[in-house]
Amino acid sequence: MKKSICLLLLLFVFKAEAQKSVLFKMKYLPNRTYTMGTSMTMNFNVDLSGNEDIIEKIKAEGFTQPIKANIAMSTSGNTKTGAPGADNVTPMIMAYKIEQISVKIGEKAIPVPLKANSQVSIYGHVGQDGKFKADSLNGNNLKDTSEKKITQIMNAIQNKIKFPEKPMHIGDTFTQEMPISIPMAENNGETNVKATYKLVSIANGNAYFDIIQNADVQINIKGVELKISGSGTGKLVYSIKNNFPLDYKTSLNLAIDGKINTLIIKGTAILDADYNNTIN
Repeated sequence: MKKSICLLLLLFVFKAEAQKSVLFKMKYLPNRTYTMGTSMTMNFNVDLSGNEDIIEKIKAEGFTQPIKANIAMSTSGNTKTGAPGADNVTPMIMAYKIEQISVKIGEKAIPVPLKANSQVSIYGHVGQDGKFKADSLNGNNLKDTSEKKITQIMNAIQNKIKFPEKPMHIGDTFTQEMPISIPMAENNGETNVKATYKLVSIANGNAYFDIIQNADVQINIKGVELKISGSGTGKLVYSIKNNFPLDYKTSLNLAIDGKINTLIIKGTAILDADYNNTIN
């Protein structure tokens, strides 16, 4: 009887000790279905100056400064991974669609070229490191087109994702910095997002993180010079069993400074995003 009690106590102590740390590595696992939903809103508050002709035309449309604008978008989709092959490479298909998108300036709705319910399928594979590599978009062979550029950006992002090699304990932090060059017309856009994750608790098979983020985006193309930068906070719920986030919320406060030809733009924006996953 005493031996049984001692064994139970040892198991309890071991379990409690094991729950004090987590190996934080996001990766796709074989034979899984990841069902994802996202929502994003961006609220702008900007002042325009410089080109009086354009400003007068904007006034004539009934808009007053500062210009207030809102963008809202939601998406849904799923990612399915198959069984790994002899080379330990796992086939994978992502299918996503825009559920809703709206743009408003003041109280006026603005038409957008993107159509709701249009689906995009991305075919690729997962290597031994658990990272996704895109091979084709909508099943098309990739040529020197915008489709090829999209997959190149996705793969560049995946290649830059790094996670700690050792388990994190409660109170530990990990910083991830992701500079990305985005091809745009005759030039590139530069973006850098830095996120610091702090492990705050572990419970019910999940790890809970607080996030501090900094973002810096610079766009320099013909006639456009734009800088968007700022910081914010977020929360992450990470499934230890699945090595994947279940819920990820962020809020960023951004400053906008730039010009389009002779029109000078200065203002602020708040970006709120929510990503959630169900894994089966």
